Amino acid sequence: MIRALLYLQAMSMANAIRARLLRLKQPKYAFGALAGIAYLYFFLFRDAFRKFGQSGPGSDLPTEMGLQFAAIAAFVLLVMVAWSWIMPSARAALKFTEAEVAFLFPAPMTRRMLIHYKLLRSQLGILFSSILIALVLRRGVALGGNPFMHAAGWWLILSTLNLHFIGASFARERLLELGLHPARRRALGAMLLALVAGACWWWLRTRLPVPDADQINDLRGVLGYFGRVLALPPLSWLLLPFQWLVAPFFAVDLYSFLRALVPALGLLVAHYFWVIRSDVSFEEASIDVARQRAEKISAMRSGRMRLGSAPLKSRAAPFTLAPKGFVSLAFLWKNLIAVGPFYRLRTWLIACGIVIAGTLWLGADPARQSLLTIVAVIAISFAGWALIGGPMFMQREVRQTLSQLDILKSFPLRGWQIVLGELLSPMVLMTFAQWLLLLTAAMCFSQLPARGVFDPSITVIAAVAIALIAAPLCGLLLCVPYAGLLYFPAWMESSSGTGGGIEVLGQRLLMFGGYVVVMALSLLPAAALGGIAFLLGQWLGNLTLALLLTSVVAGAVLVMELTAAVTWLGEKLERFDLSEEMPR
Repeated sequence: MIRALLYLQAMSMANAIRARLLRLKQPKYAFGALAGIAYLYFFLFRDAFRKFGQSGPGSDLPTEMGLQFAAIAAFVLLVMVAWSWIMPSARAALKFTEAEVAFLFPAPMTRRMLIHYKLLRSQLGILFSSILIALVLRRGVALGGNPFMHAAGWWLILSTLNLHFIGASFARERLLELGLHPARRRALGAMLLALVAGACWWWLRTRLPVPDADQINDLRGVLGYFGRVLALPPLSWLLLPFQWLVAPFFAVDLYSFLRALVPALGLLVAHYFWVIRSDVSFEEASIDVARQRAEKISAMRSGRMRLGSAPLKSRAAPFTLAPKGFVSLAFLWKNLIAVGPFYRLRTWLIACGIVIAGTLWLGADPARQSLLTIVAVIAISFAGWALIGGPMFMQREVRQTLSQLDILKSFPLRGWQIVLGELLSPMVLMTFAQWLLLLTAAMCFSQLPARGVFDPSITVIAAVAIALIAAPLCGLLLCVPYAGLLYFPAWMESSSGTGGGIEVLGQRLLMFGGYVVVMALSLLPAAALGGIAFLLGQWLGNLTLALLLTSVVAGAVLVMELTAAVTWLGEKLERFDLSEEMPR
């Protein structure tokens, strides 16, 4: 049967490649593919192709630090393996598609043949991932060595972990058949882990003193101390097989790689025979997993994907909706009910209270004030990322609009009312997230000593000024996916499924470019008029008045731009004919 399985896998791969190439005849995929290829070449592969296969000039790090990195990597693998034995509660199952279940399970195949087929399929992804990681990251630039050896090291690590996770699931299934409930297994595993950790700590505390502040004042000191901890028995005995596994990856020359390859291959072969010789029933659980996966894919393609598996329950309204009033608020009311009870005003207020209390606690002790700067920088970074990434994550609402567009157009509403109503809920969610991050940064900076223009009061006023323009700016960026829906509906349909590919990557890159262009064009007039307002405020009063006046003027400009964008999209929506744009 192995020849038949190889034939099935080869033909499946060939047909998948052929299907992707054939759909490049459609412009919606062709332009995306060109953008994806250009991005991968210029930003990832241009230098990697030139240097791939060349040995590095040698490790720039000391040998001792390389050993410390290897020990830390082995410790991470130890934690992953311990987690796979203690925490999971699912039945032993191999991931098959529904077509594979219907084709392979009734066939005259043994369980060992099914396991072989699954391992064969997984090797394709592992090989591709290993080569891609070695090609893109080019680990040899930092630590020396050959990228081919690094790809082989990644393949050994990922393949062994894959086999171990499968074998661990089979072992858990066998324990369940013997009457050991998952809760009991977790308790026994946690007790055993606590005993091992306690024994290691008791042994180490008498042989390695606690470091002082001078010994761990930088990253090298922290790594050195952690490496010394991992090098002492009995912890080093537990890490020995994991160090065998990561040794080929950290090899710096061919001799050390070949020497480390023998024990790593021994571990891989041992795991292979462990999995193959396991006689555990996994068919029923695999069928359930295939069915759940198919239902998940169907829900994602139709825009009905939701987190969690609990049945839907009635939800309280976020606010009282009047029988008459501003029509677009009804869309906000409906969508806030759909997103769940977590996205409510009280949740945001509780989060604000936690932020205020946490930052005040950090600022109360001078020894902890250095953390305020770190928290503030992280909050500002997340706020900037969410400004661009938020609209991309909100495209699920756009796909739902596409599937319900015929119903929406039947309402006695103007086009701008529908567009504004669909924009309001993601706009509110994004704005509240931005305000929470700005509050975090303002609270942190307000408790730090004044440094030049970074006076605590000025920092708070600047945060308030930015908060005033955050809402209309989020609305303008959210207009980009809705414009894509009305002008390029086929792109929105193609990105609604789970299928990937370089063409879908290119489509998302083009959409990302649209966000950047829209943000630049919308901020340009707002910044020009806001700058004039800032100079006027400086002339009339002080910096506080100038900042507030700037934010009011810039916010007003952004509101006018958002009004124009909603009106334009509304007119396009009224003329939009779904049967002509998407005849299928």
